[in-house]
Amino acid sequence: MSINMQRVESGQTSGTLPEGQVHMYAVNHESARRWVDLNLHLSDFEVTLVWLELLTHKHTQPTPEADALWTAALTMFFKCFKHSASRRKLDAAVVLANEPEEGRAQFSVLQALRDKTVVHDENAYTQGAVLVPIANPDGPVARVGSPVVTLFKASSLDDWHISNLRLLTLASITYVKSAMAEASAEVEAYIRSASRADLVAAGPYLFTSPSVDNVSQRRGN
Repeated sequence: MSINMQRVESGQTSGTLPEGQVHMYAVNHESARRWVDLNLHLSDFEVTLVWLELLTHKHTQPTPEADALWTAALTMFFKCFKHSASRRKLDAAVVLANEPEEGRAQFSVLQALRDKTVVHDENAYTQGAVLVPIANPDGPVARVGSPVVTLFKASSLDDWHISNLRLLTLASITYVKSAMAEASAEVEAYIRSASRADLVAAGPYLFTSPSVDNVSQRRGN
């Protein structure tokens, strides 16, 4: 199994190959697409771990930086379990099948924090009301003050949630690496059985240059 990470800049285009360099051809097979998806998931999980480590060791106090790292880690982790038009999501029931019931329960808690608090505003972690002070409300004449908008915001960031997200990320990495080994073996088997004509039919692989012109478009396989 060989993984080659190529970083590209927005707007970068593919150029000609240096003389003597061998063309690379994309393997057009279900196992290859699954292997790619799993590698993308692994990359996201590893980034999640980095951000959680920064939270644990460098941002132990409630600060804007800590909130930003927590938001980033939470959304990056669950990115792998949410629907995508270009990448098959992971099934939490399968990924966490060997985890204790408490671990699976914490997945649901953290997912609710992501869905209902961090990314969307639906639960009681954020509330608001227009409040008006009324003196002597039961008396014959009530004195009413000026109304004021009051917001109540609770942070979803605490050591317990950080620890649980880290454990879930490690468990997910273990599953993904095992699935990657299976997908890699299937790709190798397909390449051995496929004809040369099938392997080169699509021509040398060219990546799609990322830019603001295609930012709203689904990428190809």
